[in-house]
Amino acid sequence: MRFFFYIAICLGLVVFQTALIPRLPAMGNFFDLLLPLVVYLAAFRPLHESVPFVVFFGILMDTLSGGAFGLYLTSYVWLLIGVRLATSVIRADNPILLVTLILAGVLLQNFIFFGALAAAGPSLPHSGDALRVITEQTGWVLLVGPFLAVFMRHARRFMRKRMQRADAGQPAGAR
Repeated sequence: MRFFFYIAICLGLVVFQTALIPRLPAMGNFFDLLLPLVVYLAAFRPLHESVPFVVFFGILMDTLSGGAFGLYLTSYVWLLIGVRLATSVIRADNPILLVTLILAGVLLQNFIFFGALAAAGPSLPHSGDALRVITEQTGWVLLVGPFLAVFMRHARRFMRKRMQRADAGQPAGAR
C-alpha cells in the first residue's frame, strides 16, 4: 500500500511540476518538487524502502526532462546519501533541519546541473542568470520549506502510528 502511495505522490508532483508550475509566471524558477520527497524518504524511511523510489524518481525525471540522462538520478542519489549521513548524526525531526536539508538538496542539484552544463561545452549560462535561478529557488525553499517540514513530521508520525496499529493487529482505521 505504501508503495502505491509513494508512486501516486511522485506522479502527482511530476504532473504538477511539469504542467502547472511553468504556466504560472511568478513560479518560473521554482525548485524541484521531488527533492522534499527524497529528503523525507532518506530521513524517515528505511534504506530498502527509499532506494528503489529514489531511483524510480530519478529515472522518471530524467526521462521527462529532455536533458542529459542521469542528472536527476545523480542529484537524487547524492541527496539520499547526504541526508542519510546527516540523519545518522543529528535528529531529523527538527523542522529547521528539514528545511536546511531541502535547501542543501536544491543547492546540490543546481551545482550538479550547472556543473554538467559547464562540462558539456562552451555555451555556459551567464553567471548572473545562474545566480538568479539559485537565489529564486533558495527563496522558494525558505518560503515553502517550513510548511513542507511540518507536513513531513506529521506524515512520519501518521506512518509510525499506522505501523504500530498494524503490528498490534488492529485495523488501520480503528482508534
